[in-house]
Amino acid sequence: MSPENTHFVRYLESLKASSFFLDVHSTSLKTLLAQMVPEKWSLNTLKNSSDFTNSFHFIVSGRLKGYKVNANSGREHTIFILKKGDVFDLLQLMDEESHDIYWEAMDELEVLKIDVDTIRQWIVSLPTMVNTLMHYMAKRMRRLEEAATDISLHSTLVRLSGLLLMYMNDESQKLETINNLPNDEIARLIGTTRPVVNRHIQQLKKCGAISVRRKHIDVQNRLLLVSIAQEKYIF
Repeated sequence: MSPENTHFVRYLESLKASSFFLDVHSTSLKTLLAQMVPEKWSLNTLKNSSDFTNSFHFIVSGRLKGYKVNANSGREHTIFILKKGDVFDLLQLMDEESHDIYWEAMDELEVLKIDVDTIRQWIVSLPTMVNTLMHYMAKRMRRLEEAATDISLHSTLVRLSGLLLMYMNDESQKLETINNLPNDEIARLIGTTRPVVNRHIQQLKKCGAISVRRKHIDVQNRLLLVSIAQEKYIF
């Protein structure tokens, strides 16, 4: 992308604000951005990990769902929802082994694409970037670790409460990223079904932890929700 591009400055600011590029100098980001190509994906655009064998992407705006599917039952499990400032596919960046995951745009999505070999070379050339990458990967791995153990160790009500807390902005006390998702999408994030999520949402409403209006969930009592997530509240 040419620095003369009308969106160059806006894209540069998006890179600067991302935790993936924490502490990277503006000059280095400009060099990287010059080799990126902007793309727009329409809502519900569906791609497979095999589509990204040779490319790496940065999300400028919108949300992207990464999920697995049981080929026999058709049941889905959402691994994560990526948003502005996130990158994908990290596994393709780390090695060249294929893995089976689907990606679906949950909004109109704006991304920056770059050749995966190019960004690998760019990362290696910056010692600080290698360190930042490790921290970013560790954060992702912790979330995956928590999700994997939660399914085995905690009830769906506890998992739902934890999910709401994880996506709540501590300053605004508002839900972000998952705030307007239908209940079947929320169910896929915690490994259950929509009827189960519906029932637990009614429980959380009844005890005053949340309120719901037009698919939007608002946290009314954070301390109560924390107590439920920590299995200290008895219904």
